[in-house]
Amino acid sequence: MNRYPLRVEARRDPALSRWLWLVKWLLLIPHYIVLAVLWTGAVVLTLVAYLAVLFTGRYPAPIRAYNLGVLRWSWRVGYYGYQALGTDTYPPFTFADDPDHPARLHLEPEESPPRWLPLVAWLFAIPHLLILGALTVAGTRDNDTRISVLGAVVLVGGLALLFTGRFPLGLHDLLVGIARWNLRVVAYLMLLTHRYPPFRLDQGSVEEPDPTTPPSAPHQRASSTAGSVVALVAGVLLLAPAAGLGIGGGALLGLDSARDRNGYVTSPTLQLSTATAAVTAENLRITDTAFWTRTAADVGGLRVTAASPTGDALFIGIAREESVDAWLAGTAHDQLIGFDSGAGRYDRAPGAISVVADPAAQPFWLATGTGSGATLNWNVVDGDYAVVVANLDGTPGVAADVEGAVQIPDLTGLGAGLLTTGIVLGLVAIGLIVLGGVGIGRRHSPPPPAAGPTGPAPQQTPPVPVRT
Repeated sequence: MNRYPLRVEARRDPALSRWLWLVKWLLLIPHYIVLAVLWTGAVVLTLVAYLAVLFTGRYPAPIRAYNLGVLRWSWRVGYYGYQALGTDTYPPFTFADDPDHPARLHLEPEESPPRWLPLVAWLFAIPHLLILGALTVAGTRDNDTRISVLGAVVLVGGLALLFTGRFPLGLHDLLVGIARWNLRVVAYLMLLTHRYPPFRLDQGSVEEPDPTTPPSAPHQRASSTAGSVVALVAGVLLLAPAAGLGIGGGALLGLDSARDRNGYVTSPTLQLSTATAAVTAENLRITDTAFWTRTAADVGGLRVTAASPTGDALFIGIAREESVDAWLAGTAHDQLIGFDSGAGRYDRAPGAISVVADPAAQPFWLATGTGSGATLNWNVVDGDYAVVVANLDGTPGVAADVEGAVQIPDLTGLGAGLLTTGIVLGLVAIGLIVLGGVGIGRRHSPPPPAAGPTGPAPQQTPPVPVRT
């Protein structure tokens, strides 16, 4: 028969509370926190299992037990919560199978997956992920949130429960079918089974087991898992700072590699264009320059270049923001607020489009540059500033290709140190996760097969019938 090795059970409660589903999100917060830790561990342990299968051809039994326990725990939470709203029985905090809970998950034993499967399992799963994503993930359009198919079914079922006291059986079976499909795909990606999941919604509460499969023995053991839990939680908590330090160190090294011989890092070219007499970049607040210029010599320089695509003479200047506002008061100008694909986006300040007073003659500039290829150099100090790009004669209609550059210190040592620290912390975190997850999984692994004095117990052969 065409049975899948992962069997998902969902016994529907005959009577559900009308209102409890409205607050289940609050009741499930402790489970969500625990599952966030457990799933982080499951991702790491699955990668370890991939390597184990790839190089040894065997899936470690403790990792299999851990991943199965996380799936089982997740299904109980999902069935109680907003994956199905199928029961009001609160899910237990355990990896083990709970025969009294309506949501159960069983994995039939099978041979180890092929060695090549870790290389392509994720690729084979893409068609399933696309379909399940369309069913379960909400989309957005023009900043208006759209509800997913799964969310719509749960909402309709919840409203029916609220007003009629009954959750429609057809909606329940549909939700169980979607969840069963999702769990099969996740189990395949975890290599808990190497059977490719079928493209179908197997609805209904119970899947019949394979009659040729012997019943599984209880997996619970008496040993304590306190140390394993502590190791797992510590490893998960270490992952975030490890990732942050590693990413930060890599970013600093990348930034350092972009420095020129004078220590400047240059931005991509920004195309500015306006029908008014000026483009301004305002609200430039600079702080703590004294600390940086005191601790590093090659820092604090700002360089802005503006090239005219038409060859017209340009003016570029930086000044206190209040001085620029007073100079341009009553004259329309475009304020730069962002850019798309290298072109500026603006807010237009109100006023008349007219010639502005001779830009270069104004006394408030802290630094200026002029010409068809104008360059401004300035050593930064604290304050609020504005940068202005205009035609040298102040006439409307400005076009310029602008680049900005900031002088930064040598970041090689700091970047390498952060990256190294992040890698070391990451390895420690992964080691703790593997140690903790394997310890927890070992407690829930099936016991080894019984053996006789000289080996496994011999199989019993049926007696030969004797004719009389």
